[in-house]
Amino acid sequence: MKTPAANPAEPAASDPLAQLRAQVATHFDGVPPGQRDVHTAIPYLSFIRLSQPTALNRGMLEPSMCLVVQGRKKILIGNSVSHYGVGAYVLSAIDLPVSGQIVEASAELPYYGVRIELDPREIAALIIELDIAAPPKRTSRVGAYVDESDSELQQAFLRLVALLKTPRDIPAMSRILKQEIMYRLIAAKNGDVLYHTVLAHYQEKGVNDAIRWIKENYAQPMSIEQLAKQVRMSVSTLHHRFKAATVMSPLQYQKQTRLLEARRMLMTGSMEAATVGYRVGYESPSQFSREYRRLFGASPLQDVEFLKQHIVET
Repeated sequence: MKTPAANPAEPAASDPLAQLRAQVATHFDGVPPGQRDVHTAIPYLSFIRLSQPTALNRGMLEPSMCLVVQGRKKILIGNSVSHYGVGAYVLSAIDLPVSGQIVEASAELPYYGVRIELDPREIAALIIELDIAAPPKRTSRVGAYVDESDSELQQAFLRLVALLKTPRDIPAMSRILKQEIMYRLIAAKNGDVLYHTVLAHYQEKGVNDAIRWIKENYAQPMSIEQLAKQVRMSVSTLHHRFKAATVMSPLQYQKQTRLLEARRMLMTGSMEAATVGYRVGYESPSQFSREYRRLFGASPLQDVEFLKQHIVET
């Protein structure tokens, strides 16, 4: 008896990435071409689509991981540049300013990403509950990195996305599947970075308190001496440990946070550049414009005009 030929439009059952790609694509059916994100019934899960390459764009990478299922991307974390594509993912365990760029995407073959939000508290609870032994700390890298997914992680993502077809199962199964994904991220090649960053999140309470204070008060004048006193650290210790965690000093972190927020405000089109500058903490419009240009490569007005004409993604 002759075996029927496989339908080339259907992904092979043995290729979880192809199946993921096909399922993600269906979630963009009927979605306007310019819409980048699709949120799902699973609160921590979303999909990303871009139909053209982007310029190198700066943004704040929140605790999350994003698996590429089609296209290619470049990301700059500190002074480290990583190029990655299908099957690879970028993960961040802390809020970190980075630069990202889609380098391969088209209307016919868009860039597709599957993104989940991460919470260091959930990961820490999992480590404690399962009594996961600390993997050897192989590098001194910060808490954001690129890694390759293995078949087990891909299958876990495939089951998570398939869960959207049975909404009644989401409340019970989404938590279990997220725990499996977190476990496999810790067990991955670069999982030591995630594990030790999560531990540092609690052991280095002063650094995390400093990061949180800057994010909540970025528009306020900041004294490193006062900040160090507030988080109960010496100035030198705060500076050293803060830079080890974020690849930048507290002042640099504040400056990038201010300018990223200014860019977001400018994109709304409701305020002039000088007003935005004052809102994010600059006393001089010329200083705001100068530092904005230094970070983004163009004046506020030129940059926003460019962004409105091009799709950008971190």
